[in-house]
Amino acid sequence: MLVNVEFFDENPIENVITSLNYKVDKTLFFGYQHVLDKENRNRVEQFLKKQCGNREVRFYAVDDVNLPEIVDTISAHVKRETEAGNQVFFDLTGGESLPLVAFGILSRELKAPMHMYDIHTNKMHEYGYPGVPRLKEFAEHCPVSLDLDGYISLYGGTINYRMHKDFKDAWSQEEMDDVAAMWKLSRICGEKWVHYSALLRKFAPDSDLMVYADEKQVQAALKRNSAIGSAADLNEFLDSCEAAGFLRSVCHKNGVYRYTYKNQRIKNYFWDGGSILEMYVFLKEVQDDTFDDCRVGVHIDWDGVIHKGSGKDVLNEIDIMSIQQNVPTFISCKIGNVDQMALYELETVANRFGGKYAKKVLAVAKEVAPVYLLRAEEMGIEIRVMS
Repeated sequence: MLVNVEFFDENPIENVITSLNYKVDKTLFFGYQHVLDKENRNRVEQFLKKQCGNREVRFYAVDDVNLPEIVDTISAHVKRETEAGNQVFFDLTGGESLPLVAFGILSRELKAPMHMYDIHTNKMHEYGYPGVPRLKEFAEHCPVSLDLDGYISLYGGTINYRMHKDFKDAWSQEEMDDVAAMWKLSRICGEKWVHYSALLRKFAPDSDLMVYADEKQVQAALKRNSAIGSAADLNEFLDSCEAAGFLRSVCHKNGVYRYTYKNQRIKNYFWDGGSILEMYVFLKEVQDDTFDDCRVGVHIDWDGVIHKGSGKDVLNEIDIMSIQQNVPTFISCKIGNVDQMALYELETVANRFGGKYAKKVLAVAKEVAPVYLLRAEEMGIEIRVMS
């Protein structure tokens, strides 16, 4: 039986990375009492058994300051495994200094190989002894690539599919072309794009693609939002949308504004001015195709339990989330001005569900003020200006 011995870390990916790559029969965790709470133990145990095929998972608390006591505690349980004829490997991935020192002491005493994973690169480094098989030589290599559901569950959350917007689902080639073309149009409009979007939403019925508005209504709306410009600016915008194929039968004369959306998906993009940036960034990610799983509009429930009724779940929506070799990327999209809150929101959810290995990206439609560029750099957030 192959037994993996490791420190139970607060960052759960470090607790399972070996089992995600190699066939492990049993895992012994040693950790501090305050980290080994029931919820953390149950979550990791269920994950290792369900996702990785571990047959047995055990947890043992160790002292946090007394090295001889730590060594004695670990030694008692590990020697029980070796005396039973099991092959023991010490996993140095993650963990705290004293238990790792204890692992080193016992590894030398028992001639039990050690290894550790660089999770950023998904590469394992081994430290063995002459004549003793290392993990790569002894264990079956059967890597498990987590999807987003599996990864989020490891961190105690779940994806709430009830909150997902259908118009953000997988696309046809025509739909992808529409996203690219609409993004191009939005760049021509610049900062007016979101104002045009708000105006179109004001006059669009919920259940129909056809829009009919009296010129007086439109003029009144223009007066309330000077950022849109004149009626001539709006008319030019509507004509541009018709030329691009997003609107049909556009009319803005004889006291009437009338047009029809190409389809419901296009209507949704117009209704939410910021969604076109989100969809364009997702399109570029899909075209790049370097991930194991990538999704747009991911609603994460913090405690992993979706309750009935509104207001009972703590949720965060991640505009785009992907995972590659068990390392997640959180992408937040901001079509308007970036402020400190946008950075903190991304930081909070990425740290909660990705820990220190998460990649954080803020995709923006225009340049970011130097003060926020500096703050983003300090927080490890990549600023990606979409062109």
